[in-house]
Amino acid sequence: MFWQIIVLVVASNLDDLGVGFSLGIKGKIPWRVIWIISILSGVTMAAGLLIGDELAEYIPGNWAIYIASLVLAGIGIWLIWQGFKVPEADDPNPTASKIGWKAAIILGLALGIDSFAAGFSGGLTDFPIIVTSVLAWLTSLVFVWLGSTFAGKVSVKVVRDYAEFFSGACFILLAVVVLFFKDV
Repeated sequence: MFWQIIVLVVASNLDDLGVGFSLGIKGKIPWRVIWIISILSGVTMAAGLLIGDELAEYIPGNWAIYIASLVLAGIGIWLIWQGFKVPEADDPNPTASKIGWKAAIILGLALGIDSFAAGFSGGLTDFPIIVTSVLAWLTSLVFVWLGSTFAGKVSVKVVRDYAEFFSGACFILLAVVVLFFKDV
């Protein structure tokens, strides 16, 4: 189950790496912004896990696994579909230092939608709530920081263009693993 947790938290937070790169190109992201985004990632993962865990008690037989796999595959397909969309033009003037705590909360909640849905699926299939939530928080923290730190050194276009595809593929792979190899 450890590898399933790792795939879940990495897949649900890969967009944080892209955000870190995008904002890092415009300037250093303040630590308080990184902390707000990553804490919200862990909290939304925990909320999804708790709700999924509670609902799993009322779902008969293997239906919880089927639902979890369907949700994970749906997230994967949606992310891959998002990767085909033409990105909107970036504002040429903003800087990362302009990001206040309100914008960080909104960004953290927007990024947390994937974490919530992934957590819900994980809760349906008995993922450990505390371990998974803490790993989601740490993964988000590391990904936003790495993106911010190395934004000027790595091709942001490559990360931005392919993060959704890789994340989507990870979610679909996790859906297959949960469906066929739940106890791996």
